[in-house]
Amino acid sequence: MTRLAVGFGRGFPRVWLVPIGWLTVLLGIAASGRLSRSIVADLIAWWPIWLAVTLAAVFLRERKVGQFRVAGIVPLVAFFFVLLFTWGHLVGWTIMPSASQRLVGPELAGYTDATLQAEIDGRIAVRGGGEFLYRVEPVKQGGGIGIPTAAEEVLDGSVSVMLQPPDDPGLFSFAGWRLTLADAPRWSLTLDGAIDADLTSLTIDALAIDGSGEVALARVDDETVVTIGGSFLVTVPPDTAARVVGEASVPATWSIDSRGAGSPVLGAGWVFEVRPGATLRVAERP
Repeated sequence: MTRLAVGFGRGFPRVWLVPIGWLTVLLGIAASGRLSRSIVADLIAWWPIWLAVTLAAVFLRERKVGQFRVAGIVPLVAFFFVLLFTWGHLVGWTIMPSASQRLVGPELAGYTDATLQAEIDGRIAVRGGGEFLYRVEPVKQGGGIGIPTAAEEVLDGSVSVMLQPPDDPGLFSFAGWRLTLADAPRWSLTLDGAIDADLTSLTIDALAIDGSGEVALARVDDETVVTIGGSFLVTVPPDTAARVVGEASVPATWSIDSRGAGSPVLGAGWVFEVRPGATLRVAERP
């Protein structure tokens, strides 16, 4: 009865099914494309831990501490390390190879105008508040997008950046990119993908978006053109002037004419140019 409760047979405690099963599930999720394949690189990098656990399981299987077999404790230790490994991979622990997958741009260096182009078949999340001109980190889910290289061109106080994904990212493939941009320069952005962009802290000079997703914009006092392709929800503050050229769904307070629609606030502001076949919904936020 005791042997049956401990495991399948002599020297193999049933509790080993817990860490082994957990790792199997993780690898299965990665194989299904829901988790980045970079977990395999992280798993390999932890080989000293897995080797130590294996050696402990082999050489301590007959050892006892009082009435307890050490062979029943080792798999619990193994499960602890498996949980630690999982946490480290998901949060980007610095000792993980996958955590090194990032691209950091130059310091601000007095740039007044910046142009950035990012076009991928994946997710693009954009935020402001960056310490560097730009920073690219992976969206740690399954996909075929690797960390990009950047082609930069500098002219006086202006810089142009084109982010280019690798042809073959190998194990380090992800669902997309997280971009953190510096607030200081005036940005001209071209984005194509599944976009989630909060641009409220940035000064936008021009914006072109294609694909799908949501974009949050701040108030502007100068005419600023946003070119829309694909399907998007764009939110603007209610105290900014905005008009739509083309078809769009707009708040009830906006006026509609033959060319498009306009907000109650008059003057220069956002100009949304909707391409034929694109879908735009404009909403106001408090």
